[in-house]
Amino acid sequence: MQSVAVQEFRSVALLFPGQGSQFAGMAQDLIRESPEARELLERADDILGYSLSRVMAGDLGDELNRTVHTQPAVFVHSMALLAALRSRYTFAPIVAAGHSLGEYSALCAAGVLEFGEALDIIRVRAEGMDNAQPLGTCAMAALIGPSRDDAKKIVDAHRGGQVLEAANFNAPDQTVISGHVEAVNRVLEAVKEERRTRAVMLPVSSAFHTSLMEPAREALKERLQKVSPANAAFPVVANVNADFYPDSGNSIKDLLTEQVIRPVLWEDCVRTMQRSGASLFIEIGPGKVLTGLMKRIDRKAPAMSISDLETLRALEAPPQ
Repeated sequence: MQSVAVQEFRSVALLFPGQGSQFAGMAQDLIRESPEARELLERADDILGYSLSRVMAGDLGDELNRTVHTQPAVFVHSMALLAALRSRYTFAPIVAAGHSLGEYSALCAAGVLEFGEALDIIRVRAEGMDNAQPLGTCAMAALIGPSRDDAKKIVDAHRGGQVLEAANFNAPDQTVISGHVEAVNRVLEAVKEERRTRAVMLPVSSAFHTSLMEPAREALKERLQKVSPANAAFPVVANVNADFYPDSGNSIKDLLTEQVIRPVLWEDCVRTMQRSGASLFIEIGPGKVLTGLMKRIDRKAPAMSISDLETLRALEAPPQ
């Protein structure tokens, strides 16, 4: 569902993707043609102290796939798309949520975090997560097929004294597991012959959303103490508990701090947005991962993605 007019919808939920949706050349069309997007990219370069624009363009080889660059890149891409969208169309979402890193995009979209401050927090978060465990010792994999309860049983059966945890409950039949690489490999080996279960190793180098991220949690907690969150323009659903973010600044900081060591309850977040009245789900950012997950969560729910200038123009709404 791509050719629609935004102003026809009154109950829009915004979805923001996380790490893994990046690609070389991301946001380059926006930089060329959207002054709002170009301004955000220039600000990002100044805040980070290096050319994120060149990293996103793919000019620096595989640097884009390093966590320290991936997370800022995905966030900035989402915010650049949102800025271009808001400059063209009248647009009033009723709720938002983001997957992992995408939660910062959702909070920024709602005005809880200012762009520059959010980007600096993400920088600290990404560095902490990248350095939390030695390179090559951790892994993540998607289990496709088992229910949430069955995925938990698989994790329990193959932990073997190491860290192995469910990291993302993405859909009724998709759970991401995370932990020490040997433990993850045990699961992959065990399900090889299972007809109803498929396991796919993810292209990440650490064990996000597990207890192994405790060093990152501490670094993030320290940085968040300096933040003064603003009131949200619309509700944002938290990954940690699939409930709406409170107005309390301390509670917001606590939820963001806990997020790096706790599982992402994505399916539950979507259900919360549906109960709040959302009738159209629009993913804003690189790729279509969350749009694909919507089909697994609720095939009847209208969902679309805005990932580049072409899909933005396909909305076919008249300018303001």
